[in-house]
Amino acid sequence: MSLYRILIVEDEVLIADTIERHLLKEGYTVTGKAISYEEAIEAFQKQEPDLALLDIRLNGSKTGIAVARWLIEQRKAVPFIYLTSQLDRQSLDAAKATYPSGYLSKPVQAQSLITTIEIALHNHSAQEKQKTTIRLYNGKQYFQVPVDDILYLRADHIYVKIALAGEDEVVQRATLKEMIDQLPEGQFVQTHRSYAVNIQQVTSWDMENLFFHDAAVPVSRGRRREVFALLENRNQES
Repeated sequence: MSLYRILIVEDEVLIADTIERHLLKEGYTVTGKAISYEEAIEAFQKQEPDLALLDIRLNGSKTGIAVARWLIEQRKAVPFIYLTSQLDRQSLDAAKATYPSGYLSKPVQAQSLITTIEIALHNHSAQEKQKTTIRLYNGKQYFQVPVDDILYLRADHIYVKIALAGEDEVVQRATLKEMIDQLPEGQFVQTHRSYAVNIQQVTSWDMENLFFHDAAVPVSRGRRREVFALLENRNQES
């Protein structure tokens, strides 16, 4: 349980402190507590959590729904649960449109908190494990490709070119983020603004490139730490 990290975004300090005590008692790690949109983004960037608890009404002009929308845009999918009091119809509809992993009514009860978090994390893990194939379109027909056969992805304007092991590359009309979101996190990582790779298929690397036999994919300076950490984890598991 201690492996799971939770970010608390709640502008009522007493409520945030109470939630933190419940989480620590159950073995969770609290990565940070934020009272506004800006603090939430800063806390997320300092230490990426496995799940976020988002109060819908926050200090400042932006709400917890705005935080959720920002989370959705990130490379790695992070589930989030809304903390709510009574909502008007407009706010409820806006919250539903972000597809949260759950809702908790205030005042938050300890058992409901822990149960909702456990279900959210379990469902998120199950969804990731189901990403074993991806549907691609080669311009003539749709077909299923095992994600393990993908070497890397390269963005090219409004298209993404997908390099496959032992196959010709397939071109998809999509953004790089849209393609990455369909693939298992932890196995696929963006190495550059135009590239993402299947970390399991990397055959060698240096400080600036990852290699797939004869092909090379660049690693930007800002992404090296994450990419090389995943490579290290892969080597330890193999």
